[in-house]
Amino acid sequence: MSLDAFSRWANRFRRDAVKDDMKLLRKHLQRVGLPDEPEKLIDGTIMYMSGCCAYLNIDGRSIDDFLAMQQYRPDVDADADYFFTFNLFGKTFGRIIMSLYPHYVDLADLYGHPWNDFKMCGYSDFRVARIDDDDMSADECDEIEKVVAGDILFDYTEDEIDIHVDNYSIEGILICYVQDVMREDMEMEYSPDSE
Repeated sequence: MSLDAFSRWANRFRRDAVKDDMKLLRKHLQRVGLPDEPEKLIDGTIMYMSGCCAYLNIDGRSIDDFLAMQQYRPDVDADADYFFTFNLFGKTFGRIIMSLYPHYVDLADLYGHPWNDFKMCGYSDFRVARIDDDDMSADECDEIEKVVAGDILFDYTEDEIDIHVDNYSIEGILICYVQDVMREDMEMEYSPDSE
């Protein structure tokens, strides 16, 4: 990964947010139903972007086009249509701008990615919103759900991962909850009665 390109992007993103007094990030957090903690969104976006760029690098893909999409103020005329806002159990949030095709973000890899600062992996959920603030159609929600399931279930089985999609709780927002499936043998192993 080009550390210089990533560092320049991260510095510019942070500088643009501070210059705007984080107003755009506050509005975004409110829209997707997350707490008004824009500092967490700045730090988390940079953190999630580092993971995304690492996986692009591992796959031998350039990060340049992906970094160019990640503007503080997104270009609504660009090829990217959606904000994917990752939630790490309320500890941090990461806003990634993306299109469904081509797909720059590997949701399965990010789900298993270790975040050492938090001693946790991945995300508990992510919220999908249109960049232009329009609500998503039912067909659009179905397409996003297919892409999400196809990505995650390419690396995991339905016996390992549970994906629940909610497009009713917040108007115009798709919330994707992802969690490990607790197997019965593991429940028995960790049961207080088994001691």
